[in-house]
Amino acid sequence: MNLAGIKSKSTARTLRNSIFLVLCSIFASALASLAADVKMSIEPQLISLLDRAVLKIEFLDTKGKAADIPEIEGLKIQYQGQSSQTQIVNFKTSSKVVHTYLVTPAKVGDFTIGPVRCQYNGGEKVLTAKLRVIKKADDPEAQQISEMMFSRISSERTAPYVHEPFQLMVDVYVRDGIQIDGNFSLRGGMPESGLEGELDWNVSRGRREEREGTIFNVFRLSTTVKTLTAGTFEFQPEVQVNVIVPRQKRRSYGFDDPFFGDFFGRQESRPYVLECNTLEMEVLGVPMEGRPDSFTGGVGEFNFQVEVGPTAVKAGEPVTVKMRIAGQGNITQIIPPDLETNHDLKLYDARSAPSKNPGEVRFEQVVIPTSDTVKEIPAISFSYFNTKTSDFRTITKGPFPISVEAIPEQVAQVIATIPSAVMQETEILGRDIVYLKPLPKKWTLADATPWHRSRLFFMLLPIPALLLIIVAFATGRKNRLANNVALARRQQAPKAARRSVQQAEKAMHKKNDEAFYEALWNALADYFGNRLNLPPGDVNLQTVLKRVPKEAEAIEKLFTTIEQRRYGIEAGDGSKHEMKALLKQFNSTLHKCERMKL
Repeated sequence: MNLAGIKSKSTARTLRNSIFLVLCSIFASALASLAADVKMSIEPQLISLLDRAVLKIEFLDTKGKAADIPEIEGLKIQYQGQSSQTQIVNFKTSSKVVHTYLVTPAKVGDFTIGPVRCQYNGGEKVLTAKLRVIKKADDPEAQQISEMMFSRISSERTAPYVHEPFQLMVDVYVRDGIQIDGNFSLRGGMPESGLEGELDWNVSRGRREEREGTIFNVFRLSTTVKTLTAGTFEFQPEVQVNVIVPRQKRRSYGFDDPFFGDFFGRQESRPYVLECNTLEMEVLGVPMEGRPDSFTGGVGEFNFQVEVGPTAVKAGEPVTVKMRIAGQGNITQIIPPDLETNHDLKLYDARSAPSKNPGEVRFEQVVIPTSDTVKEIPAISFSYFNTKTSDFRTITKGPFPISVEAIPEQVAQVIATIPSAVMQETEILGRDIVYLKPLPKKWTLADATPWHRSRLFFMLLPIPALLLIIVAFATGRKNRLANNVALARRQQAPKAARRSVQQAEKAMHKKNDEAFYEALWNALADYFGNRLNLPPGDVNLQTVLKRVPKEAEAIEKLFTTIEQRRYGIEAGDGSKHEMKALLKQFNSTLHKCERMKL
C-alpha cells in the first residue's frame, strides 16, 4: 500500500473540512448580524398620575449595554436592571437581552422619551417612545392629590410700581400625616423678561392651618421681586415636592389613600408637581406729572442726610460733601443728587463711597471755593417717589455755612547775586600740574562684581516668572470652576459632607440617635448630590448605584440602614457603639468613592 498517498488524502480532507467550518461560521455570523435588532417599548402607554409605566429596551440576537435616557421634565426614569433569555425552537437559537426602566410621572401631559441611542454589534439605532399621563375623572386616588397637597401664590402688594421691590409668597399645603423630604423645586411659570436678576427663594415652615376640617402643614417659599418695566406680569410656578411613600411593586397604596400603605415596608421618594393658582400683577410706572427736577430715580421710602467738611478753608482748598441715602426701595439704582454751582465754586463729579449697610448708598463730592466771597455751600435736594402715598417727596438739606480765607498776595523780590569772598580767579599754573579729581560719593572695589551679575540676582530672577505662572494657574482654575458647575460641585462634595458628618458626631456624643441618622442622611445626600451633580430630589439609591457600581454593596447597605433608622422601619439598639460603627463604615465608603474616577 501507498501509505504516503493515504496520508496526503487524509490531510486534504481535513483541510477541506476546516475551511468549510470557517465559512459556515462566517456565514452564521453574517446572518446573526443581519438578524440583530434593538427595540424600545413602554407599557402601558396611557397611565394615570398615580400609575407607573415600564420602559424596556430589548436587544434581539445581540448584546448591548444600558442606554442613557435623557432627562424629561415631569418624568422620573429609574434603571431597574438587566435580564436575558435564550430560546431554541426547531433547532434555531434566539437570544434577547432586556434592560428595564421604571417611569414615574410627576404631572399630567404628553411625553416623548428619547431620542435614545442604542449601540449593539450590528450598529446603532435611535429610538423614541410615547407616554400620555392623565388625571382620570373617576380615579378617586388621583383626585385626592389636589385635595391633600396644593400650592397658592400671593403677594402683599396688589399694584406695585416699577423698580419697587415686593414680596412673592408661595404657600405649599401638605395634609398632616404626609411625609415629604423637605426639598422644593420651582420650575417655570415666571415671566421670561422684565424681572431684575435671578429670584432667590427662601423656605420656612410657618404654621399649621385648618381648611374645611382638615389640618395642613404650610411651608412658605418667599422671594423679593423687582420689575424693570411697567405692565402686566403673570406668575404661575410649578411646585414639585418629594413624598415619602411605601415602596411597592404594584400601584395599590392601601386604604384608598395614595400616601399610606404598609408601614413596615421599605420607603421611597416620589416626586409630585402640585397645582398652583395664577397671580396676575399690574406693575405701574412712575408718573411724569408732578415729577420734580431733583428726582434721581428713587422709588420707595428713603431718608437723606448730608455732611460738609471742613468748614474753614483757604481759597483753593477742597471741601467734601458727604451724602447718605437709606431706606427701602431700589436703593442701588439711585444716582447722586445735583449740587448747584456758581463761578466761585468749582465742582467735581460725585462718586460712590463704600458702605457696609446694604440698605443705604453713600456719595462723596469735592467742592473747591475759589474766592473768599463764598460764604456757604448751596442747599441739596433729593426727590423720590413714595410708593405708599403714591406721590413725590423732596428732602432738602442746607445751605451749609463755611468760612473761606483769602490767599495773601506775595510781593515779587529781586535778589542780587553778590560775588563771594571765597571765590577766586582761576589761575593757569602750567602744563606739568595734574589737577585732582573730586572726591567720589561712593567707593567701590576695583574687582567688585556688579549687582546685576551677582549670584543672588540670578537666583531671584526666576521668581517673577514663577509668580506669573502661579497667578495664571489660579485664574485658570477659578475660570474652570465658574464655567463648569459639575467640576465645582465635584470639588465641593467632601467639604459639604464633612459639615453634616461633624453634626452627626456631635449627635452621637449626645446619644441623640434621631439627629445622628438625620445628619448622616444629609451628609450622604450632600456628597452624592455634589459628586454626581444631581438635584437634591434626585439623590436616591438607584441613581447612585447606576453611577457608582464598584461600591454597590457598601452604598446600598448605607442607604438602606440610614433610611430604616430615619423612618423607624427597623429600629437599632441606639447605642453609641452602633452609631460609631455606622459612621466608620460611612467614612470608609466615601473615602473609596472619593478615590474613584467617575
